[in-house]
Amino acid sequence: MKQARAVRNPDVAPHLSFVDFGGHGYGLVTATSDQLSTEFVCIPRPLERSERPDGGPLVYRVVHRTRLWKAGETPKLEQEILEGNPQYSI
Repeated sequence: MKQARAVRNPDVAPHLSFVDFGGHGYGLVTATSDQLSTEFVCIPRPLERSERPDGGPLVYRVVHRTRLWKAGETPKLEQEILEGNPQYSI
């Protein structure tokens, strides 16, 4: 994985900071007057319903946030791994 990331081509989709092509789960978007954040929650492929009170196993949780930016500025994206291992997504 480290070698794959080392040969990243910034000319291909330079606007992308996070991709998960096989992810299952959901995203939670929160917008306030000074910040925008999205938490991505990824679960294993749901082949059957989980009866666990917590909803079942989890692969990872990652949050991306940016502070309010001014016109003409480029927003700065911060990424934080909250839980699990998103190794194939970051």
